[in-house]
Amino acid sequence: MFIKTRHGAALSVDYGNFDLYAHIYNSDGCWDANVMTCCERVLRPGDVFYDVGSSAGVFALDFAKSIPGLTVFAFEPQPSLAKHIRLSIDANQFDRVKLLEILLGDKVGEGSLFLTSHSIHASTIPRERRYRELRLPLRTLDDLAAAGEVAPPDFIKIDVEGSELNVFKGAETMLQAHQPSIVFEADENMRRMGYATGDLLDLLTKAGPYTFFLIDAVGALTPLRKPYPFGNFLALSPRHAGRI
Repeated sequence: MFIKTRHGAALSVDYGNFDLYAHIYNSDGCWDANVMTCCERVLRPGDVFYDVGSSAGVFALDFAKSIPGLTVFAFEPQPSLAKHIRLSIDANQFDRVKLLEILLGDKVGEGSLFLTSHSIHASTIPRERRYRELRLPLRTLDDLAAAGEVAPPDFIKIDVEGSELNVFKGAETMLQAHQPSIVFEADENMRRMGYATGDLLDLLTKAGPYTFFLIDAVGALTPLRKPYPFGNFLALSPRHAGRI
């Protein structure tokens, strides 16, 4: 079974996570429509887009459908979701979308992913008392880039349930060299991981002169100021300042 994203990409439905796809269907083919709108404001034809924590693949597949010449790297470690992203890539005949079924972090080796009652709560630290642990390949974005497995990004969307800081630590060389614009989530999951929003902003500021915005409910941008709220943020690269 397939449903459509908002720009008409075919999305294969994983029945084991049916409520996830029901939400997408009932949201006109979107997941976090405000974040999708923000991404679309910055992305341009021919860009390289990373969808880190791809989940059902809505961002990766919808943008591949709607933005000409976009190259997409979708990162999703959950086997069932990754299987259906792969089915969606094939169904849409997307030859510029690559799926990487791995964990991302700040080191290379093997890592744990804890699956709980819902796929969107999968995390590198358990969020519930009952969980299933998967041992998966663990890579860094810097390692993948050095190995030639990914192209340098123009834009990164990341939503990895609190592991954002570790992913950024594993991408410091890439961030400094290419300064992609980044959309990221900062919420209560950071507390489980032992850091705060300011730690994310400090790391990104060391990588380059980013400008930070809060993304509101309709995708509009407000300059980020203290005290930092939970929410979705845009780190706008100086090379993209003329895009918004």
